[in-house]
Amino acid sequence: MFYEFTHRHTPCVVDGNEDVVILSRETKATTVMGKEYVYNGVFSPESLVDRGSLVQTEETFLVLTLRKTVDQDNYCSLVKANAVVEVQRYQQAYDVNDNPVGDAEFTSVAADVVCFAQYVTAQLRQQEPGLLSSTVFVLQMQTTVDVKKPEETTTAIPDRIVMGGKTYQVDEVDRMKYPNLLHVQLSEDRR
Repeated sequence: MFYEFTHRHTPCVVDGNEDVVILSRETKATTVMGKEYVYNGVFSPESLVDRGSLVQTEETFLVLTLRKTVDQDNYCSLVKANAVVEVQRYQQAYDVNDNPVGDAEFTSVAADVVCFAQYVTAQLRQQEPGLLSSTVFVLQMQTTVDVKKPEETTTAIPDRIVMGGKTYQVDEVDRMKYPNLLHVQLSEDRR
């Protein structure tokens, strides 16, 4: 099917590799979220696209799901990225002799991270019962981003995300919900 619709091919970049995609909106969407952010994409059988891939056209997308069609095309569900964030970690600087230098502070561990951010509403809480009561935003981002659960940090202070000039505390990082994507829960930063 992919090759039968060459007139609908859109040039794109998949994880840094040039490719071509057929993009369409999710036609069964009934919410603004579904109508605005959820897309379907068809890639050739030779494409390197995978779950969690970053697809760039005029817009940027994250691949949520992938399955092979009967023609071996790569049929994907994509979500349009709507945020660029920075991940910060509370760390102590050390000199060459491993002596602490100055006070510990938040330092950037990942900048210009393209992701999908969603504000948590009562409706989203009904759809996703695993959300923490303190969660105000959820993010989907690639697994290559260095963001840690609070218990994984070397200090008792959780990582934080800077989004839109405001800081949020990382409360949970789910590595299982979406293959090759992180599902990050953020609460208001209390620092």
